[in-house]
Amino acid sequence: MCRMLVYVGPRAKSPADILGNGLAELVDLSHEHCHGWGEATMDSAPGKFAVRRCLEPAFMCNEFARISRMPGKNVMLHLRQASTGMRKGFESSHPFVADGMAFCHNGVFARPGRLRKWLASVDGPMPKGICDSEAYFCAVRYYARSMDLPEAIAAAADKAIEVSDGQWLSLNAMVMTAQGVYVYNRFKEGTAMLKEIPDRYRIQVRGGATGHGFVAGSQGFSLGRPGQQQWMRNGQMLFARAGNGDAIDVTPAIGEASTAPPAHTVANQQVRVGVGA
Repeated sequence: MCRMLVYVGPRAKSPADILGNGLAELVDLSHEHCHGWGEATMDSAPGKFAVRRCLEPAFMCNEFARISRMPGKNVMLHLRQASTGMRKGFESSHPFVADGMAFCHNGVFARPGRLRKWLASVDGPMPKGICDSEAYFCAVRYYARSMDLPEAIAAAADKAIEVSDGQWLSLNAMVMTAQGVYVYNRFKEGTAMLKEIPDRYRIQVRGGATGHGFVAGSQGFSLGRPGQQQWMRNGQMLFARAGNGDAIDVTPAIGEASTAPPAHTVANQQVRVGVGA
């Protein structure tokens, strides 16, 4: 499993600015999520990403301490805990960047080799490594050729579930583009892991109101202002616009995501109750 953080907003902020005391909590999680970290920022030009990756855990990495103080208006951060059998090299490190998108994933699904074979059969983009997350991203890129991005993300998750024969835990994803960031909360209900930690795969959000910026993060660390975060629902997808962080619900009505509310309903109002990021 992994931990993820994303921020988009009108003011440049560092992870330390965004999280406050939550940064120490995130760093502490890197003792468990210890297979490196990565960051993608998009500030020099729309759709152009600066990517930094390190194979050391965040708690012992001087470079992580440095970038945690570097401000940006579009920031994606990922702590990796490699799935069983997955390599721990740079080729498997998030965020992955291609086709004007930066992508990170929290979760696991079985038989990613089947997804790679399917991608080859449809002349889709091919992963460079064996990481299930990269194959998931390649499926997003394939579907984005013919679908709007919210539908492409959900369709890629459906395909990952299909090839896994039901052996999957979470397909939570964050996708940053020149237009903004998409945050998708998708996990399997009723697993043993959720009995131990019910919120393990839920994504928390803060902000999303006009001009205040938007923050989303995995469970396990605070988003800087205790009590002001909201929790996404399983199957829900949000989009926060680059430049101001205004957030709306863009949940596609396909696959298991159809159990989430339609776009622009109560979920959107929940995101907007924040007083700023």
